[in-house]
Amino acid sequence: MCGFAGFIAVDNPSLRPEESVLQAMQQMMVHRGPDAQRVLVDQEHQLGLAFARLSILDLSDAGMQPMWSFDRSVVVCFNGEIYNHPALRKELESLGFVYTCGADTQTIIFAYQAWGIEGLKKLDGMFAIALYDFKQRHFYLMRDRLGVKPLYFSYGQGILTFASEIKALWQAPWMKKEISDVAAYHYLTFMVSPAPLTMFKGVYKLPAGFLLHLDAHKNIRFEEWYSPVTSLTAAEKKEYDSEDFCVERITQLLIESTKKRMLADVPVGAFLSGGVDSSLNVALMAQTGARIKTFNVAFADGAEHNEAHWARMVAQQFSTEHHELIISEQDAFDFYPRMIEHLDEPLADCVCIPFYFVSKLARDAGVKVVQVGEGADELFFGYPLYAQYKLLHDAGYGWSQKIVPNPLKKMVAALAKPLVHGSSARQQIVDHWAGNKHLFWGGALAFNERQKKHMFWYDRGYHDIVGDALLQKMMPGLSLLYDSSMIVDFHMQALRQRMPHADFCQQMLYLELKQRLPELLLMRADKMSMAASIEAREPFLDHKLVEFMFHVPAKLRYKHGTTKYLLKQVCHGLLPREIIYRRKVGFGAPTSAWFERGSFFPAYFNGVQQAHEQSSNDVMVSANRSGGAVQKWTLQTMWAWKTKEL
Repeated sequence: MCGFAGFIAVDNPSLRPEESVLQAMQQMMVHRGPDAQRVLVDQEHQLGLAFARLSILDLSDAGMQPMWSFDRSVVVCFNGEIYNHPALRKELESLGFVYTCGADTQTIIFAYQAWGIEGLKKLDGMFAIALYDFKQRHFYLMRDRLGVKPLYFSYGQGILTFASEIKALWQAPWMKKEISDVAAYHYLTFMVSPAPLTMFKGVYKLPAGFLLHLDAHKNIRFEEWYSPVTSLTAAEKKEYDSEDFCVERITQLLIESTKKRMLADVPVGAFLSGGVDSSLNVALMAQTGARIKTFNVAFADGAEHNEAHWARMVAQQFSTEHHELIISEQDAFDFYPRMIEHLDEPLADCVCIPFYFVSKLARDAGVKVVQVGEGADELFFGYPLYAQYKLLHDAGYGWSQKIVPNPLKKMVAALAKPLVHGSSARQQIVDHWAGNKHLFWGGALAFNERQKKHMFWYDRGYHDIVGDALLQKMMPGLSLLYDSSMIVDFHMQALRQRMPHADFCQQMLYLELKQRLPELLLMRADKMSMAASIEAREPFLDHKLVEFMFHVPAKLRYKHGTTKYLLKQVCHGLLPREIIYRRKVGFGAPTSAWFERGSFFPAYFNGVQQAHEQSSNDVMVSANRSGGAVQKWTLQTMWAWKTKEL
C-alpha cells in the first residue's frame, strides 16, 4: 500500500509540470509511503506523477514507482495489492513477458500491454491505479471493485489532478477550496459525503468499480467496469436454496480469500476483537501455518466496548503473539485533531479512533500488514438493525405503499405523529412510508430529512437543483437535489435494471456496497491504518465471496432469529460456541459516555458549537442540540473539519 498523486493537461497548453509541485503533493502523503519517494515529470506529454512507497512485495528498489515498461511506453503508479499477481505472472511469462522484480506493479504493466484496459479488469485485489500510455496518449484512473482503496480527482483550468488523499490536491497552485453545500447536506444523513461527491466543490471520489479514461483527443469518459450483481442459471439458483451448499462454498471462499491476503514479504498480523468475524479470520490465518501477531484495543472508560477477555481466549487457542492496548478519553481527545487532518473530509464514525490506535499498536510491534473484518456484517446480515428493517418490510411496508392512496398515507402519517414524537427513527420510517420512499437507506444514519429542513439549506430553497456536467458523465441520471432519498433512489434504480426481482435483503446489500461500505467503513480503515503506515486487508470482501453472498436467499441470511446465521455455521468446529453465540458488541467507542460525563469532549463540543453559531453563514446554526451521541459526533466532526479548512 502506498500513495500517489499527479496531474495531466487536458486543455491547458501552458501547463509545465514542476517537480516542486509534485514533491509538495508527495509530502502530504508521506505517511502512506514512508519507505521511499519518487516523482516523474514529462513536459512533452504534460504529465506529472508523485509516489510514496510502503514496501510490502519486493522490498528492493526494483519495485519502486512510478514504474515504466521496458520500452518506456507505459508508466504506472499504483496503491494496493494484486492478490492474483503470482497466477497472472505465470500466464504473462508464458506469453513472453520477462519479469525483473517481484513487485505486483510489473504485472499491471504487462497485463495492460498484453490485453489493454481489459487486462486491468483481470486484477484481483485492492487497488487504485494511474496509468499512462505514451504511444496511444491514453490516460486511466481505476478504482478496485469494492472501493477498498481511495482515489480522488478534480478537473479544472484544463488540468486533470488526482491523488490518493485530498490534501495532496491542494498543493497544486490551480486548485481552490470551496465547500460543497449539497455534499454537506448528504453528509448529515449518511455520515460521509456519498460518492462521487466530496465535501469540496469540483473534487470527486472515483466510485468503487469505476474507471476514468482520458483519450488522445482529450475526451473524458467514465465506465463502471464492475458490478457485484451477476447472473445465475436456473440450476445454480436451486443450489443456493441448500444450506449445506452455501456453508461449504462460503467456507471454501473464505479459506481462499484469507490465504491470498497472506501474500507479503513482510509479517502479516490481524486485528482481533474476539467477535465472530475477527476470530474466524485468525482461525483461518492459523491454518496457513504462519506465526500470527494479533492486536486488540479497549477503552478505560467504556466497559461495554471491552472485549479483551474474548480476544485473549482466541489468541490462546491459536497460539498467537497477542498485543493489547487500553486507551482513555484523553488519548482519544489528543488524537482527535490528527484524525480530522488524516480524514481530509468529515467522516462521522467514532471507530476511527480505536482503528488508529490498534493500527499504531501493530506498527510498533513491527507489523506492516494486517487482516481486518470489514464487510462481514454487511455480507452476512450481521446487524440487529438489519433484522428490524426486514421485519418491517415483511410486515407490509412495501406492498402497503403501493395500495394505500397518497392522501390516505398523509392522513395516517398525521395521526401517527403523536405516537412517534420523540423518536427520530420512528418518525423517519413514517415519513418514508407516507412519501413513497425506500425503507432502507443504510446501516448508519445520523439526521433525517425532517431534521435537516431546519438547517440553513432550507432557507436557501430546499429543492434547488445543483447541476454538474462531469458528475452526469460519471453517473447519468443522478439528481443532486437537497433530498438524500435521491441518492438511494439512484442506486435502487440501477439494481432494478440489473436484477428486476431483487429481494429486500439483496436491495439492502447492494445499497451498502455502493454507499456505506466503500465510503464510510473502508475509508475509515484506509485513512486510519495509513495514518500509522500499515496496510489493512479485508478477507471478507473478496469479490468472489461478495458475488456469491449476493445470491444467497433471505431465508438463509437471517434464520431462527439469528443474525449472521450462515457465517456462524462456518465457525462450527473452528471456534468455541461461547465465541460464536455471545452477544454482539461491535467495534466502537464510548462516545455516549464521553459526551455525558467526559472530561474533554463535552467542553470541546460546546466550544465548537458556539464558535460556529457566531457565524451567520454557518451550516449548523439550527441543528438538533439534543441529539444522541451519533448526531453529536456527526456535528462535532463537521465543525472541527470546517474550522481546519476555513
